[in-house]
Amino acid sequence: MTRRTFATAAILPAFTALLRAQGNKKSYTFHGKVESLDAASKSMTVNGEKVEGWMGAMTMKYEVDNADVFKTAKVGDTIEATVYDGDFKLYKVHIVKPDKNK
Repeated sequence: MTRRTFATAAILPAFTALLRAQGNKKSYTFHGKVESLDAASKSMTVNGEKVEGWMGAMTMKYEVDNADVFKTAKVGDTIEATVYDGDFKLYKVHIVKPDKNK
């Protein structure tokens, strides 16, 4: 068995279990302003808006699911992400472009 095959065989069950667990949890859309970034720990501190049914407005450090966001995100950016009941990780984080019509 090659290393790549072994790595895939080892990771795939964990990834599948994670997706299955999230599939049973209610998801919400999260909005907030980036206060600080820590690419080494794959986390960011975000001043988050209230998410009805999930969490009140607060500033908190969150782990993110994909480190690629650290290539483009900056302090002061507004982000949108997906969050799940019972989980404080940010998923599918992306930067929201400012609305120039406002």
